[in-house]
Amino acid sequence: MLALIQTLANRVGANSCLVCGLVKVSEYGLCGDCEWVISRWYPRCLKHLAEQPPTSTLTTADYWFAALRWTPITQQLIHRYKTSGQQYLARPMGLWLAAHLVHCYSNQGIAWPDLIIAMPTTQATWRDRGFHHTGLLMLEVSKHLQLANQPGLLRVIRNVPKQKQLNRVARWQKARGSQFCTADVSGKTIAVIDDLISSGATLSAAAQALRKQGAKQVHGWALIYNAGD
Repeated sequence: MLALIQTLANRVGANSCLVCGLVKVSEYGLCGDCEWVISRWYPRCLKHLAEQPPTSTLTTADYWFAALRWTPITQQLIHRYKTSGQQYLARPMGLWLAAHLVHCYSNQGIAWPDLIIAMPTTQATWRDRGFHHTGLLMLEVSKHLQLANQPGLLRVIRNVPKQKQLNRVARWQKARGSQFCTADVSGKTIAVIDDLISSGATLSAAAQALRKQGAKQVHGWALIYNAGD
């Protein structure tokens, strides 16, 4: 039935590739050509690629996993999702990330987390966008992996300047103490979902807040990791 629907939709132009716009219905939202050229990370922890500033007192997450590299294509997709209000992109993005995580956890023999949560955003950002972009992504990944999620577990308690305005050391310094965990999570392994990991400062602020409330491990999950390449 799915194959028939896809065939009919392609014939009438009811769907198109998320990147190139050509008529194509795919489980992943991309045509065959774009699915081939989109840059992916290998299915292992990427934490070793980052440089944590020596002056930082933050304890970072135990694992960093991300599905895609930072390229003009993925940059375009994130821009369309976050600033152009194309909320439907959460569905294919959630599927890409979930499929990647299955390979990551299988390859490294890591136990799945007890709970998935979203990286928090400020009320002002939420109001401007009209939706919680990491929250939608969390719901999609949680659905595919059949893991529990808990909205609102992390809160932003202090505004941090946009990361692109700061160097790497300043990002870590400004992120310190910027988040708060609203419940006891003693003994649990928590996965924090974000759209993008760059310096790791925001993820580490989340890990710090969760560990203060007793988290055993913190895993960072993101659609895209920007290692500066």
